[in-house]
Amino acid sequence: MIYITGDIHREQDIHKINPREFEAGNHLTPDDYVIICGDFGCIWDGGSGDEFWLKWLASLPWNTLFVDGNHENFDVLSTYPIVDYKGGKARKIRDNVYHLMRGEVYEIDGRSFFTFGGAYSHDLMYRTEHVNWWKNELPTKAEAQNALNNLEKHDWNVDYVISHDVYTSHPLSKKYDRPLSPYGPDYVDIHSLLEQFNKKLQYKIWFCGHYHGDYIHYDQKKPCITLFNHVVLLEELEKYLPLLKRIE
Repeated sequence: MIYITGDIHREQDIHKINPREFEAGNHLTPDDYVIICGDFGCIWDGGSGDEFWLKWLASLPWNTLFVDGNHENFDVLSTYPIVDYKGGKARKIRDNVYHLMRGEVYEIDGRSFFTFGGAYSHDLMYRTEHVNWWKNELPTKAEAQNALNNLEKHDWNVDYVISHDVYTSHPLSKKYDRPLSPYGPDYVDIHSLLEQFNKKLQYKIWFCGHYHGDYIHYDQKKPCITLFNHVVLLEELEKYLPLLKRIE
């Protein structure tokens, strides 16, 4: 089984996947997965705080997978080894905890997932670089090219997309107006890049986080589901649809 949710922000919102609250978690096994759509947050201080939460995640019976958001410590995240995982490249955090990297395609439980993390920090002006803000929250040109290369290899056809942010034509992309100038010439606008993927890629459903709500938006009849409060079972997604606010 595959469950998907949005941002957990370490101790702030990790309760949503605690089996005391996430009752289904009491019945999951090493063959099951919980995917987090960015702002994992459990790689943040590089010290005892991270160790506490990563040890707790490692103790859970399922596999925790995440794309990065804009609230990750990218300096620390980059120290974890890159391994082959489910047909793509991933950072191994623990034996059952993996970072799904930007532009990769994975085969998980018989389904294909294209993953692309990252997002603008709308509160950048209050943050300090390499302390609580990193330019790597946005994709580099090399990461964008890696995505294009991998999608070509898969004929631009996957089952699902997992991202943190949304594409330009999505209404939520207008919520925060952030310039690209603080990042430099090696970085690209993530909304525009995701829009490029959205226009060409064939997929069933796009999942994302970042906007701290539970929404559904239809683009050319393709649904984009934004998650925060709910942990949804992919195999029974229809029953969660009434819980999502439709946005146009």
